[in-house]
Amino acid sequence: MSFLSKLSKMFNPFGGAIDYKEVVLFSFRQTQKLDKWRIVTDQEVGGFTTAAFKFNPSDQFAEFSGNISKKLPTNNNRIKSTGYAGVFGKIDLSDYDLNTFNRISVRVKSDKRTYSIALLKSCEKQTMYKSIFATTPNQWETVEVPLNEFFKVHKGVVEMDLTKMDTKGIDSIGFVQTDKAEGEFSLKVEFIKLIQSQSTLNSLDSRMVSSTGRIIYPPSV
Repeated sequence: MSFLSKLSKMFNPFGGAIDYKEVVLFSFRQTQKLDKWRIVTDQEVGGFTTAAFKFNPSDQFAEFSGNISKKLPTNNNRIKSTGYAGVFGKIDLSDYDLNTFNRISVRVKSDKRTYSIALLKSCEKQTMYKSIFATTPNQWETVEVPLNEFFKVHKGVVEMDLTKMDTKGIDSIGFVQTDKAEGEFSLKVEFIKLIQSQSTLNSLDSRMVSSTGRIIYPPSV
């Protein structure tokens, strides 16, 4: 039984999930081991993209960085596209009623590139759910992404199914760099949270138009 499960029984002896308004999935404001995180790049299919995820103890953030290469493998003619990298951390959401939350909140500092927040389910192989975001380069900003605006990608192909994502089975969260521009990239991360927010969003579905519908808070927040 997890620590949170024990707390749940202590404060909710009749069972059921505790009603949380905010859950910190990862915070790099204090020392963190990164053993729950794994790197995924096109090297798995013979590509040449490099990536790393490192904790910076002096400035208290983790950095996802590397170099995107679109060079195709020389020994596998079936691979027609490369140039991607991702980092994913394992999470255990079994103690929470995910219907309580409506957004993922991340505090990040990025370069000029766009990134995606990505969700994985172990029960769905070669599949991820992601949502693209963009921030002001070289500034710390808090970005909120509605859970109902993640789109499904299976074997690298976007499925244009606009039904709400089923949150059941989500067991990994992370970031993906897939803008296909060669060169170095860097995304610094301070925290990742599940939150319940009543703020009004753009009425357009952000999966249909580029990077709208996001709440991006200024660096002072």
